[in-house]
Amino acid sequence: MRKPSTSDKGDLRRLAQAIVDRPLKESTIAEYTRVAARMGEMHWHEYALNQRLCRRTAVVARYAWRRNMAHRLLRVLRKIEQEHDSDKRRSLRHEMALCAQQLYAPQPSYQLDVSIKAKKQSKRSSLNGLPTDWRVLLLTKLKSADRLAAAVLILTGCRPAELRKGVRMRRLGEFLEFTIQGAKVSDLTGAGQPERTLLINANAILGEVIHAQLLQKLSAAGNEMVIQDTGQNRAFEKRLSRAATRAGLLGISAYSLRHQFSADLKGEVDTDQVSLALGHVSRKSRKHYGHAKQRRSGAGGILVSVNADRELRGIAGGYGHGLDAPAPKFDGFEWGFE
Repeated sequence: MRKPSTSDKGDLRRLAQAIVDRPLKESTIAEYTRVAARMGEMHWHEYALNQRLCRRTAVVARYAWRRNMAHRLLRVLRKIEQEHDSDKRRSLRHEMALCAQQLYAPQPSYQLDVSIKAKKQSKRSSLNGLPTDWRVLLLTKLKSADRLAAAVLILTGCRPAELRKGVRMRRLGEFLEFTIQGAKVSDLTGAGQPERTLLINANAILGEVIHAQLLQKLSAAGNEMVIQDTGQNRAFEKRLSRAATRAGLLGISAYSLRHQFSADLKGEVDTDQVSLALGHVSRKSRKHYGHAKQRRSGAGGILVSVNADRELRGIAGGYGHGLDAPAPKFDGFEWGFE
C-alpha cells in the first residue's frame, strides 16, 4: 500500500488499523499500554534519552509509542466522522495531520552515551550496612510457601537459575547436604561446575530455631527432598525482592544471598573451597562475590565440605578472616515451611 498523505483519511485509517490489529500476546499488549501511559505525551526517543533506557527497553518504548499513536489517530478519525461543526472538524483534521506526520516520519536511531551512564550499583555493595540477621528478617516477610526455596538460596549461595533446575536437599545427621546442578556451564570452554555437593551447617547462618524446623521438614519427607522454583517469569525472585523491601532491606535480590554466602565463606574457609561452593572453575571469578569484611554468619563453620566435578583453574590466593557474628535469634516467631 502506498504511503498516505496527511489528509487521506481512508488510507490513514487502514494503516493505523493494521498497526492496532497486529497479532500480539496479551502480555505484550499490556506492557505496551503501561509504557505508553508512563510516556504520556512525550515522543519515545525523548523519553528513552530522559530515562536513560537501554537499547532493548528503548525498542519497547518505540513500539508502545507507535501503537498508542495509531490508536490516537483512529480516535481522531472517528471524531471527524461524528463532528458536524466546521471549526471543530478543522481542528480535528489538524490533529489528524499531526498524528499522521509523527507516525509515518522516519524515526531517529537511539544510542545512549555510555560515557556518562550512571554506574550500576553491584549486589556486593548492597550488603553494606545490613544487620547481622538480615537473612532471617527476610524469611519472616516471606510466605511460608516461599521460605524453603529462600532457605536453599541462603544456605548454598546457588544461582536462581540453579534453583529453577531443582536442588536436592538431604539430611546427614545435624548437617544438610545440597546437590546442585550448575548453571553457566559449557562443555566447549570447560566453564562452570556441572554438579557440586555442599555439606552445610545451617545452624551457623539461620540459628537453632529455623535449623530445627528444616530438620523437621526433612524428617517428614524421608530425610531427602528436591526444592525447585517452578514459577514463571521469575515470580519467586520478585516476591523475594518485595519481601526484602517490606523488611526495610533495600536493593536486595536473590543474588544478594549469593554474595552474602560468598562473604561468609571468605571469612572462614580456604579460597579454593569458596570457588567450588559457588560453582566456579576459574579462581578469578570469586573476587566478584562478597568480601570477607561483609561476613554475617554465626559462630561455627558453615561449609563442612564441598565436592565439584571440575578442577579449578588459575592461581590460588588468600583472604583475611572475619570475626564471628552472633547467630540470629527469632525464638518468638511462628516458623513454618510448606
